[in-house]
Amino acid sequence: MKYHYWGSSAEVTSFHAYFVNGYNFPTERHNTGKSTMNCRVCVKSSLYTDEENNFYGVIKEIIQQTYPLIPNLHIMLFKCRWVDPVRGMKVHPSYHLVDVNFKKLYQKDDPFILAQQAVQVYFTEYPSMKRDKADWMAVCKIKARRVVDDSK
Repeated sequence: MKYHYWGSSAEVTSFHAYFVNGYNFPTERHNTGKSTMNCRVCVKSSLYTDEENNFYGVIKEIIQQTYPLIPNLHIMLFKCRWVDPVRGMKVHPSYHLVDVNFKKLYQKDDPFILAQQAVQVYFTEYPSMKRDKADWMAVCKIKARRVVDDSK
């Protein structure tokens, strides 16, 4: 985000889907009614193996920010609705399995991430009728389908 100093254009472009890191990420609205829900996202903590500091959410908007003073610079942002990492997330101490609760949302106004930070995840409901699992969903990690090497 260091380029924000140069000023942004008055116009941003919005997309309903974006391919990055080997994943196709649609917005939640574009994903409605589909057989698979690919709008779920994880942002890894700086400690890559520490699930307790990751953020889990749903993509609400995909935005491209352009900077007129720097030619060809485009920043892709995902605006997300995040689960509260303290009240809305549980990590099993032995197995490191993660559960999230979307009735316990993150209240801070910090919805944006760089698209390159995103990892796709899937949330699945528990088949159990137990009351303590009613609002909780298990997080399943998804492998990237393909990775494009653009270093050449």
